[in-house]
Amino acid sequence: MLYDIFIFPLEGLLSLLLDFLYSLTHSFGLAIILLSLCVNLFLLKLFFIADRAALDNENKKQRLDIKIAEFKRVFKGWERYAYIRTLYRQNHYHPIHALKALFGLILQIPFFLAVLNLLEFHSPQIYHLSFWLIEDLSKPDSLLFGFNLLPLLMSVLTLWNVFISSKSRLQGVIITLLFLILLYKMPSALLLYWTTSMAFALLKTLILRVQK
Repeated sequence: MLYDIFIFPLEGLLSLLLDFLYSLTHSFGLAIILLSLCVNLFLLKLFFIADRAALDNENKKQRLDIKIAEFKRVFKGWERYAYIRTLYRQNHYHPIHALKALFGLILQIPFFLAVLNLLEFHSPQIYHLSFWLIEDLSKPDSLLFGFNLLPLLMSVLTLWNVFISSKSRLQGVIITLLFLILLYKMPSALLLYWTTSMAFALLKTLILRVQK
């Protein structure tokens, strides 16, 4: 039901866009890259809202951490726990709010699932179809001495973005490693889309840092 409501309509729109981009470029690999850029540009405003929420959360956590450090010097055990819990409740904060730093990534998930199904539908078209150094977009790239380069590049870009944009790095590292494991043997076409998305996210973060 969730697929029919959220993913299927999105998949249809992305399919139309991908076909249009392919008609312009006559390159399936380039069309996938442009599709990823179009999706990211469409979500740009939501990315800024998510980034602002993550920054506000981090600033609040820093203020609370100063008070928590004082509690730890004075109180122990259950008494310390009670004071910290009260502090969180008074400031409407919970440690799980650290996941706000990953909202930008979470926004991509419905589009990722739609593209996954979309490329599965287009798999006959991309079978044995090459793009630049990739010999077959329907298979893992095997560009790094038999190892797959695109998922590694995707992970490096994601981690770079996590380490310069967020203090909640542990969650980012865990999710990045999970994606690396899940996507390592996926078709190059899908990795091309996701790697482009991560490159866009990193570029956005770097531009914002320069402007501050």
